Amino acid sequence: MKKISKILISLFYISIFTFIVFGCDSIRSLLVSKLGAAEDYKPETDPKKLVAEFSSKDASREKIKIRLVEVAAGFAQPTDLQFPPKENEYFLVAEKQGKLKWGKVNSKLTGVLLTLNVISEGEEGLLGLAFHPDFAKNGKIYLNYTLKQGKKDISRIAEWTLSKPNDFPNAKAESERVIMEVEQPYPNHNAGQIAFGPDHLLYVGWGDGGWMADPRKNGQNPKTFLGSMLRINVDLPSEKLPYSIPKDNPFVGDSCCAPETFAYGLRNPWRYSFDPKGRLILADVGQDLWEEIDIIEKGKNYGWNTKEASHCFDPKEKCKSEGLTDPIYEYGREEGQSITGGYVYSSSKLSGLTNKYVFGDFITGRIWAISVPDDTNGTTKTAYALGKWPILISTFGKDHSGNVYVVDFASGRIYKIE
Repeated sequence: MKKISKILISLFYISIFTFIVFGCDSIRSLLVSKLGAAEDYKPETDPKKLVAEFSSKDASREKIKIRLVEVAAGFAQPTDLQFPPKENEYFLVAEKQGKLKWGKVNSKLTGVLLTLNVISEGEEGLLGLAFHPDFAKNGKIYLNYTLKQGKKDISRIAEWTLSKPNDFPNAKAESERVIMEVEQPYPNHNAGQIAFGPDHLLYVGWGDGGWMADPRKNGQNPKTFLGSMLRINVDLPSEKLPYSIPKDNPFVGDSCCAPETFAYGLRNPWRYSFDPKGRLILADVGQDLWEEIDIIEKGKNYGWNTKEASHCFDPKEKCKSEGLTDPIYEYGREEGQSITGGYVYSSSKLSGLTNKYVFGDFITGRIWAISVPDDTNGTTKTAYALGKWPILISTFGKDHSGNVYVVDFASGRIYKIE
């Protein structure tokens, strides 16, 4: 009887596993929402000792010695940090649970501008924010957050207006205007970044929609917004949409793709930014083995889920690489598990870091810097080691002077790289 019971139990679990992997989306979503959420992770080293460690992997690398200097605190599960144009002191922080807060560098002052009713299971929540290029005049900000509509999980891009754009402590966020909504099949790979380019257009990077291995093949389907980088004009609404589609978007008039599509083949772009040369540099979180950094260019396909970084994913060998753009840099699981994109450091205070792209890993707390090649045809094999830190790096920030900041999801502290 004991043997029969064990067999029955085994068959039960096998059937459940099969059902989950190949069957019901609602079961998959439940699993994702309960397992592997960001709040479940802890720093790998002692958070009380804010010092850099270097692994054996760093032995052959040139090191750039930095300090992380605390400049603000008091935030809960921060997901994004943005400075207004031409600002070095005041900033906004998005918190996963739905609060938008203001803060000031080297000050304990902070306050709540807005509280959104978000869903925050798995990788959902208030995930990204951007200032309009003319924020000082029009007070417009843009938020990316997830909410529940009936039984559906929806990602929303919305425009808000701050009543006093030059006075955060006394400002109020008013008059929400919904720009875009996208249904999310699972509560992971929501991405969340939004950013204005030098062309004053809004770039919206969506993940593939979630679960494992992109079961809906969204990465290679540019007819869907998921798994793509979109480019829209929020200042010029059209007859049918609260935005217009730039005429020079690469797929306008092509039935292959949504006209909003700028590039596609992404898995979960977790932070991207424009460098001083106007290049869009994006960090894409991998699944099994590789994390990657890409230069995103008009009309290009970045490979997911045919490839994970520069390596075949589906199929594992002899995948069709024609027309796919490989990353400029990648690293494997021996160094990290979840890349967080950053910024090109353009301050002159750390000469060894000037003009290098700074990025990190959420899980391991490692920070690196690379010299970015001129275009997507180039790659860089050299990464400078900036140390392994006892923090969960959820995002970076950059002020008007080119200084770069690191945000710790675990403690809610903000550090300046010095």
